[in-house]
Amino acid sequence: MSETPKLHLICGPMFAGKSTFLIHNAKILIDNGVKQDEIMMVNHSFDKRYTDESNICTHDGLKMKSESFINLCELTSIIESHIESQVDKIKYIFIDEGQFFNDLYDEVKKLLCKYKKTIYVGGLDGDFKQELFPSRLIDLLPFASTIIKLNAKCSDCNEDAPFTKRLINSGNQILVGGSSEYKPVCLNHLD
Repeated sequence: MSETPKLHLICGPMFAGKSTFLIHNAKILIDNGVKQDEIMMVNHSFDKRYTDESNICTHDGLKMKSESFINLCELTSIIESHIESQVDKIKYIFIDEGQFFNDLYDEVKKLLCKYKKTIYVGGLDGDFKQELFPSRLIDLLPFASTIIKLNAKCSDCNEDAPFTKRLINSGNQILVGGSSEYKPVCLNHLD
């Protein structure tokens, strides 16, 4: 009997450990006997902050090989065109930077419900203005088996920091960056 597919959502601000959580959980599966070819790591093509290669990378240098896509429909197209192939062996899909995938909601539902994959999605739950991204990550809550909200530590007072504050002047919702462009803050230090 096969395992029931599940959706695990991991959200929070930058520097909260979402990518670390994904890599750690993939390694736990491997340590517990899941074969490497049963796991697919996915990152958005925008995320080239720490490497030119296709990897999920943490801010402190931990990385794991991944596939990069602009849209998740590219992944589902691969799955649909390779029926009964190597791709069918994939049981677990780890998606980092979920907020960047504009088709996240529809494609994750398809991967979960139609293709019966267990999916981990890590992503920002809000932008630097505490507004939602077009990905509809939060709309996946009704499909989730687990929902984990991670916090960082406030850069100003060391309290729990559920928010990301932009340090440079830009009104663009999407601006890929690191500690030079963003810092985690609590509500007291948001403005």
